[in-house]
Amino acid sequence: MSIVALSSISTLVARQLLYPELIIKTITTISTNLISSVHYLSTISKNDIELQKLLITSDITQDILIIKSFIEENKYSEESHTILACINNLNETLSDLELNINSITKKIEEHNKLWFKYFRYYDISNEKEVVPILIEKLRHRFNMLIKISGIMKKN
Repeated sequence: MSIVALSSISTLVARQLLYPELIIKTITTISTNLISSVHYLSTISKNDIELQKLLITSDITQDILIIKSFIEENKYSEESHTILACINNLNETLSDLELNINSITKKIEEHNKLWFKYFRYYDISNEKEVVPILIEKLRHRFNMLIKISGIMKKN
């Protein structure tokens, strides 16, 4: 066997061993950051009743905590490609949600720095429309992970 072939095999093995752990650590980090961001956003957006209602009724912090705990408790390091795809999809959705929440936070922070901020309006309508869509996508993808995990454990 050539050195190139051995190098390719070792790279493939390392990727298969490290990839699940990396995704799980990424989900843990993003989840922790996202929970903090949602709490912070809730405190700086007290005057935006619509946004407050969205954050409270969606119960997003509890969903994220449950997803984070589930991923951490179930070690998926040697699972199927299907489960890893589900975890990766959850990771992507959490990342999108984090970007969206950070965008809203940035716009509100910039608005709060303005003079006569009470006479001005900040536009976060696009971001507010996306939040429920991302939350629904997150819940759907988490449900898929639970269903597929259950199927895999039965086999």
